[in-house]
Amino acid sequence: MTTPAETAPLRLLVVEDSELDYELLLATVGRDSALAGRRLRAQRVEDESGMREAFARGPVDAVVTDHNMPRFDSFAALAVAKEFDLDLPVLVVSGEMSEDLAVAALHAGADDFVLKTRLFRIGPALARSLDAAANRRERRAQAQRLQELTAHLEQVKEEERRTIAREIHDDIGSTLTALKFELARLASFDLPDAAAAHLRTMNSLIANAVAASHRIQHDLRPPVLDAGLVAALDWLVKGFGARAQIAARFESNREDVDLPAAHAAALYRVAQESLNNVAKHAAAQRVNVTLFDSAHDVTLEIADDGAGFDPRLLAATPGFGLRGLVERARALGGWAEIDSGPGRGTTIMFCVPRGAGGTRAEED
Repeated sequence: MTTPAETAPLRLLVVEDSELDYELLLATVGRDSALAGRRLRAQRVEDESGMREAFARGPVDAVVTDHNMPRFDSFAALAVAKEFDLDLPVLVVSGEMSEDLAVAALHAGADDFVLKTRLFRIGPALARSLDAAANRRERRAQAQRLQELTAHLEQVKEEERRTIAREIHDDIGSTLTALKFELARLASFDLPDAAAAHLRTMNSLIANAVAASHRIQHDLRPPVLDAGLVAALDWLVKGFGARAQIAARFESNREDVDLPAAHAAALYRVAQESLNNVAKHAAAQRVNVTLFDSAHDVTLEIADDGAGFDPRLLAATPGFGLRGLVERARALGGWAEIDSGPGRGTTIMFCVPRGAGGTRAEED
């Protein structure tokens, strides 16, 4: 049986100024067994405008380009092809015997480099390039699905945190408040000294429970985040410094940053998790948190002067942790970097695009 890939025609775009070389190329490709007898649908162009017109007419499976032409060359053809499809296979054909040229073409994005004196290689090279392109597209699709799943999980986590925080406030908070009123009522009675002592202890325990309830609510969904990302980060860093007894400073180049809710929540969570790691592992004396809002993206930097670590160890670390920052950033269309080393502290940078929040003026 034949697969759809075997029966579908091979749509080939040939960038070539010589009609004779073009006919020779088609004849060579057409009789090559490596392509499993696929029908060939080819078209020839000679320059950039011809390539763009060909791409506008319909999809292309592969590009074969001559290296040196009067008005065009293979590097320019590569740039045009990759502009339309980053995974599109491109093969460079040349009459020159130059290792430097072949390496430069491959670095520029070519899938293979074939000499015109060895044109019999074009069929197998084209078949390999088509398979490699299919693998690249599959890996890219898998990466996209992973990013979408990561974004969905983060959204679900934030919603769960918001729900739990609300339930703690509405249910547990209400119960604790009612208990405080009942104890206050009991305290108005004339009680023996032993009972009064127990009552004071109960009041202290309830006060601790209320404080713990408030702290958990703030960790799950800090109300200050509704007042803006800058205010939330400032509150977070000050609270961290007070609890951990570490000199902590927060700076922002804006008093307010307008971001989609998912992006703002991600920046806050990254700061929260990073500071927790500083407290647990860094043995740091100082930590600086900086938020920089530029025209098209917002970058968060957390830098400490602690013990540091070898970033290569992240690959062997179970679970997500710091490695999860990269996937979280990619899911939002941004990027993350972790720079560290034994004895020289750790710097984490997390950048997200402004997205639906708009862009700043270019004068910024």
